[in-house]
Amino acid sequence: MRPVGFSGGMAAVAATLLAACWGDPAPAAEVVQGDAASGAQAFLLCSACHNAKPGGGALIGPNLWNVVGRGIAAAEDFDYSAELKAVGGNWTTTLLDRFLTSPNDFAPGTRMGFAGMADANERANIIAYLESLKDGAAETAAAPAMDYGADWPAGPGQAEAGRLCNSCHSLTLVKQQQLSRKTWDQLLEWMVEEQGMAEQSPATRELILGYLTEHFGVPE
Repeated sequence: MRPVGFSGGMAAVAATLLAACWGDPAPAAEVVQGDAASGAQAFLLCSACHNAKPGGGALIGPNLWNVVGRGIAAAEDFDYSAELKAVGGNWTTTLLDRFLTSPNDFAPGTRMGFAGMADANERANIIAYLESLKDGAAETAAAPAMDYGADWPAGPGQAEAGRLCNSCHSLTLVKQQQLSRKTWDQLLEWMVEEQGMAEQSPATRELILGYLTEHFGVPE
């Protein structure tokens, strides 16, 4: 095509420059196919901050059930950063891959406290696992339960308290506190109001308070 407004040699030069700028489309990056079962194992790292069960509440981060195809920053029970809200659109596998590579490059200023995952295969596995977290999908092996150690006793609220506390603190520090139920409750409230921790459902909060008071508390 001859550029409008040019003639003779100048038109040829312009056409050459345009071709050099546009060129042929760059080849698409090879898509890495993930393995959902391997992703379930790798998700153990994510489970410190994210619930992945239907109907489960937010932890430090939002629930990831049905995340693929969901609107970005759209989970109703989580207070997202303005930077992530501004991205818009829905979570596709391509966008999840970009986000997991570097959350801060994807949405500069996001509160996601994770530097990123350089291994493309590990990202693909986790994304394949996330794709399985939806109603009607073929069942995938659940992510393994976190082992909090023998001195984090079994009992009601063990997993809920472990996930919540371990996402930000050493459990050794938590176990040293020896607080009353009232003080544990006030501490949870402070974490929500001042530190940006997600509000727990009343039932989950009751489990956490009961567990912390029974095993790491003192009488009122």
